[in-house]
Amino acid sequence: MFASCLEQMSGIYDNMDSILITDRNGIIEYCALIDLEDHSITNEGFTGRPLLEIYPELTEEESTIFRVMKTGEPIIDEVQTLTDCNGKTLTFSCSTYPIELNGEIIGAVEGTIMLSPDGEPASKRINKREKPQGSEDGYYCLDDMVTQDPHMIEVKEQILRAAAGESPVMVIGDTGTGKELAAQAIHSHSMRAKGPFVSQNCSAIPAGLLESTLFGTVRGSYTGAENRKGLLETAHTGTLFLDELNSMDIALQGKILKAVEEHKIRRVGEETERRIDVRIVSAVNREPKDILEAQELRRDLYYRLGVIQIRLPLLRDRKKDIPLLADYYINYYNSHNGKQIRGCSELAMQMLMSYHWPGNVRELRNVIEYGFHMAKSDEITVRDIPEHLIYDKKTPEAGSAETSKWRKELAQNRNINEIVGDFEKAILHQILSETSSVTQAAKQLHISRQALRYKMEKYQIEKNSY
Repeated sequence: MFASCLEQMSGIYDNMDSILITDRNGIIEYCALIDLEDHSITNEGFTGRPLLEIYPELTEEESTIFRVMKTGEPIIDEVQTLTDCNGKTLTFSCSTYPIELNGEIIGAVEGTIMLSPDGEPASKRINKREKPQGSEDGYYCLDDMVTQDPHMIEVKEQILRAAAGESPVMVIGDTGTGKELAAQAIHSHSMRAKGPFVSQNCSAIPAGLLESTLFGTVRGSYTGAENRKGLLETAHTGTLFLDELNSMDIALQGKILKAVEEHKIRRVGEETERRIDVRIVSAVNREPKDILEAQELRRDLYYRLGVIQIRLPLLRDRKKDIPLLADYYINYYNSHNGKQIRGCSELAMQMLMSYHWPGNVRELRNVIEYGFHMAKSDEITVRDIPEHLIYDKKTPEAGSAETSKWRKELAQNRNINEIVGDFEKAILHQILSETSSVTQAAKQLHISRQALRYKMEKYQIEKNSY
């Protein structure tokens, strides 16, 4: 009955922004929400926690989940405004179904659509994409790949060459490196650009639901099933992007391989086959060699879908792009928020350049967005940057005694101006100790010689010491 319930929900899946599954006690066993940065669905960190703990102001009497488990009757399209334990308030349209086993209700599954304050859907659906800036059709193109890095320029050339053909493409890159951007650019510059671009994160939903999502269903194949296209049909004459391909169930991988080889699919519960014309672009966030050794991906599917492979570099390996990307996002937020932030301060940019960026470009965008809203002046300064960049253990340390003192004092209750002052002073000591003159140090700090002398006087750093 559990699988049947998920299949019943698949009929409205194309319109959902999240899916939540709880047991009979309201403990969350599965939760996937839309990623507001790139509009893909990803697993959320609420699994294993009580629903009423996640939403402290919610009661059992108000909760659609608890009401459905009590009555056994589905609730469709009920609007709720909820504030979670992190203080984030969102409005949802909820459709909730009970999960039964042997006539006993053992949990509930809920799909939601995020709503804006005026009651309209707040985001695009997962398979219909919208981007901040770019081509008229709403898909990213090569011009949206902001870079001056030689490796990334080569990646853009690879994308253009790959787009010209029809062979499957596999994009390889860590989380946040821009795999979906690359996939959309391949589509935008291909002969299929006028067709649909359909995207699915293979780790976002349970395996039983993923099959019907990809292949579609026919009325009567199970209780509540309707005639519905799958994403392979929806992407006909266009491109289907399968993100985190290696998270797909091995048995389902075999069916995908057959569909790609034969250009035919069979909806769940259907006997006849349907022809499809789809180009597959896939993505993985680890080296294929490691994925194959872990037996997470069929070798025959890898050889079929990995005909062309494009590797995206880490942000820390293309640091010259950090100022460009920071300005790009600042300009974007300026245009959408009516503000005029002119950029990052010299010290803030130095901190961005020193950070190791485990979350890559997506993390940089988040940092810039945070700093943009926190800025008290017309530029983003160190005090406007998330504290984990300051405290991060991989931030280069200065070797002077002043730096050791600064590190010890960070844990104390001091105001932000004192902390920022110590941070700036430590950087000055470090750079001055590594360079042969004040002029050379100023160049490395990207400030004028006069500005450096002013800072040295401010912090009482002896000129003759360097």
